[in-house]
Amino acid sequence: MMDPPKVLLERSFLHAVADSAHVNHEAAAAEFLDLVTQYEAQEILLVAVHTHLGELVGLDRKHVFAPVDRLWVGRQHHRAVRRSRVADDPEFAITLVMAERHRVRTVATFDPRFHDYELTVVPAAAID
Repeated sequence: MMDPPKVLLERSFLHAVADSAHVNHEAAAAEFLDLVTQYEAQEILLVAVHTHLGELVGLDRKHVFAPVDRLWVGRQHHRAVRRSRVADDPEFAITLVMAERHRVRTVATFDPRFHDYELTVVPAAAID
């Protein structure tokens, strides 16, 4: 059986889910619940760059982000970041590199820059 499509939870989205005082928390929490429902139905896989997830939960797997698989960043990914056209923003660049390398087509984010790429961006409210 083939793996279901992956949805990458980007840094801005992760922080909005985790922080109840965040301006986008309600939209992020609602979207995250929908994504987890799809995950439980085995319709999607949830992934995040390991450093972005680690900022919030470290290596702990007993938290709200437990269903999220980590995308581990290696030297080859950092080399790709240095060659990218957005190398001046390494966190943004590493997210794009990891999405490309792991064939991710959907990104959960509140960062409007992702709309400039051939990616599906959720939540829909993030679209200007």
